[in-house]
Amino acid sequence: MKAQADRWIRATADVITVDLGPDDALAISNALNEVCNGIHLDDWDFQTRMGVDRDHARTVLRGINDSIAAMKEQRLAEGKQW
Repeated sequence: MKAQADRWIRATADVITVDLGPDDALAISNALNEVCNGIHLDDWDFQTRMGVDRDHARTVLRGINDSIAAMKEQRLAEGKQW
């Protein structure tokens, strides 16, 4: 599977860049939304399980959702299905 991942994941010492299609982005957004806002985890348990605090995860979620909105707008403007 590594050969496939090389096409859409790039890593340096400072950043990992991931190219996501619509379905991939929605899957990550939905998973983050569920863990941030759906299931109840105490703050200490959230940090332990996720490796970041809830505020950080929500910031990532907002960024992904903003990117999804931009992608959707661009795809629809190009006549592509969402």
